[in-house]
Order: sequence, then structure tokens, then C-alpha cells
Amino acid sequence: MVPKKARDVKSIELKNDLERDEASLIKACRTAFVARFIVLRESKRTRAHRRIETLEWSGDTTVEALSQIIRKIFVENGDNMLSVDRDINRAMAHATRSISFFIDEYLSRSTLNFIDALFDYEASNQLLFGADDQPKPGGWRLPTDLRRERNQGK
Repeated sequence: MVPKKARDVKSIELKNDLERDEASLIKACRTAFVARFIVLRESKRTRAHRRIETLEWSGDTTVEALSQIIRKIFVENGDNMLSVDRDINRAMAHATRSISFFIDEYLSRSTLNFIDALFDYEASNQLLFGADDQPKPGGWRLPTDLRRERNQGK
């Protein structure tokens, strides 16, 4: 039999592991969603992208909450929601599928704002396609330009 104090410590450790695991799943799923959403919308032009590029979120923001924020921005912009909903649903499906296989990768790439997610996207493109490859024109602005703009506004 384990002494009471040792049981309490084990119980606290188990609770912390479960909370960490839940937090890790939230973070990895959100990262996978944002990464896929960026790819799906990279060549589409809309003013909603300009607002999305300025988004920031907390570490405990769920993928569902972030997807609803993004969707609301498109609704308020008056975009055709058929293609937006399709892209959001595809990004959500990707997130739930891929974290089973790539949780550590998504955890290491986790961000708390869209500009940093675009930097991650840019770095991934450079790894896959070389330094000369740029995002498709029309969709997202370059993260260096966004960061400079954000810093000038402060």
C-alpha cells in the first residue's frame, strides 16, 4: 500500500500530465488547422485576409474557437461562404487527422498569432521548395511586411 502523501503526489502528477496532454492536443490541433488554412487560402484574395493576418490568440484557444473567429471575419466581410466553409472544414479535418501522426512537430511549430504562423509557412516552403519560392500571389502578405507594419503602428 502506498502511503497517503505519496498517493497525493502521484495523483497531482497524473493530473498535471493529463492537463499537459490536453493543452498539447489543443495547441497541436490549432497549429495544424492554421497551417492547413494558410495553404488552402494562399491564392485567394479578400479583405478578410487582412484582418485575419492581424489575429492573435492565447495558448488555450481551441481550434473550434479560432475557426469560428476566422469564419466570423469572412461573414462580416461579405465573402462567399461556400468556399470559406469548405476551406475551414478541410483545415479542421486535416487538424484532427494529422495530430495523431505529427503532434510533436505541430507542438514545436505552435504560434500565438497569425504573423508567426505565416513565418512558419514561409520556412516550410523554403525547406520544401528552396529559398526562391514565394507564396502564391494574391492571398497572404509576406510576414516580414506584416511585422514591420505592426511595429510601425505601435
